Parts: sequence; structure tokens; C-alpha cells
Amino acid sequence: MTGLFVVVVAAGLASLTLAIIGRRHSGRVAPVLDCVMLAAMVDVHVSALGAVPAPLWSLLLVGCAMASAFTGRMRGSRHAGAAAAHLHSSGMLLGAVLVLLVGAAAPDAAALAGPGASGIVHAHGAVPSSALVVAVAGAVAAYSAAVVWVVLRRPGRVEAARCLASLAGLLAMAAMVVLPALN
Repeated sequence: MTGLFVVVVAAGLASLTLAIIGRRHSGRVAPVLDCVMLAAMVDVHVSALGAVPAPLWSLLLVGCAMASAFTGRMRGSRHAGAAAAHLHSSGMLLGAVLVLLVGAAAPDAAALAGPGASGIVHAHGAVPSSALVVAVAGAVAAYSAAVVWVVLRRPGRVEAARCLASLAGLLAMAAMVVLPALN
């Protein structure tokens, strides 16, 4: 699970960096929204932080997804880069669900881990129901297919790389939710 956490953070940092680099295409708001997403992922996964409860992070991420969709709509372009921006909004919504699921399981995992355990908390303790795991897996599969479709339309190197980085982070977070249910 620590490896998955490293992938989540690396993907979040890559997405943030690419949002800063591609500010001309993704807008000025995108780096701020990616920064919020990265902060949510780190805060929910590192037990020593826990500054903001997971449900509040989830609501904040839903707001970020709405802001991203709104700014993307205001730009109004119809090229593949716009599709990538709208797809990023969908990824933030999916990220909000995953943050909520991982954060809801974190107190149980921290209690089971004990004082000598790693500072990184994952959903080892509370296993989500099989219906929830299937729904999350389906949403992640649909999002993955959409990312591949948008990247194949060649939205630009920076936007394509940003889509793929976001996908890597969401796949790692989804694995943190799904893997404990499979064991």
C-alpha cells in the first residue's frame, strides 16, 4: 500500500506541475484545483496530518470539480484540449468519492495498526461492501476508457500527460479501496 501512496503523490505532483506548465491551455484555476486535490490525497492518507476530515475534503473536491467544469465551459473551445479539461473535472469527482472511501476507513485502519505502525494509513481495517467495490471499479474503468479516448485524439502533449498522470493517481487510489476487499 505504501507503493500505491507513492504513486498517488507522484501522479498528483506531476498533474500539478503539468497544470502549471500548460496554464495557457488549462487556465489559471487548474493549478489551484490540482493543488487542492494533492493536499486532500496526502491529508487523508497520512495519519499524522489529518487536518481536515475526509468528508470535508470530499465536498471541497466536488466544489473543485464544479469550478473546473465551469471554467472549462467558459473557455468554450471544442477541441481535444477542452475534452481533456472536462475529463479532469470528472476525475476530480471520482477522486472525491475515493477520498471519502479511504478517509472513512482510515480511523479503523489506524486503530488496528497500533502505535508502532507506519504513518501512512490505508483502508486495511474497514473493507467496503462488494457492491461498492464493483461500483468503484466500474467508475474507474469508465474513466480510464475516457482518458484513453481523449489521449488518442491528441489534445496536446501537456494535456495528454496531465490526463495520464491524473489517471495514474486515481488508479492507485482505487486500488487502495479495492485491494482490501479482495483479500
